[in-house]
Amino acid sequence: MSIGAENTNDFTWQAFLNGDEDAFAKIYHLYSEPLFNFGRKFKVDEQLLDDAVQEVFIDLFLKRQKLAVKIKSIKAYLFVALKHNLLKKLNRSRKIYSLGIENFRDLDFNIDYDAQQTIINSEIEIETNQRLAEAIEKLSKKQKEIIYLKFEEELDYPEIAKILQISVESARKQIYRAIKALRESFDNHPIKTLLSIFLKKI
Repeated sequence: MSIGAENTNDFTWQAFLNGDEDAFAKIYHLYSEPLFNFGRKFKVDEQLLDDAVQEVFIDLFLKRQKLAVKIKSIKAYLFVALKHNLLKKLNRSRKIYSLGIENFRDLDFNIDYDAQQTIINSEIEIETNQRLAEAIEKLSKKQKEIIYLKFEEELDYPEIAKILQISVESARKQIYRAIKALRESFDNHPIKTLLSIFLKKI
């Protein structure tokens, strides 16, 4: 189930815009877990993340009328809002300076989950999974994030572009380059064929 702000006939979304708390609760339950999972990839304090997520949803509710005409994808909007909120909190705590972060694009992104299970069949041998995990670890933080958004969150290119603040065409190119980098890590290895299949789909 997903709620699309672009669908003006969506009952839950319209009810939310009218201040319906039950509709707001549905939106929260639908998107809170993906938002927490996304936030954890930035390796921030769990309490800081919890506060940020709660504030993002509170702002969504309080500013719903103003945001209604701007939001085309609730999920993409929430992901962007969370990144901005986390950066603001890091800035306040002065941790941002020690981390060398200047803007939200510089937030460190780490994939510490079994990303390979999303990209390849879970029955592939452990050795292959380990090699793919090692290959993913060698990607840049931006490539890791875009791989996560595409294959774990299954977002489309406009949504990814909004979250990363890049053009749709740039999002496509970065996905291509990230997958190509993974393919090149597996020359003469069976997994390269599987990655080629993904490359054809994007």
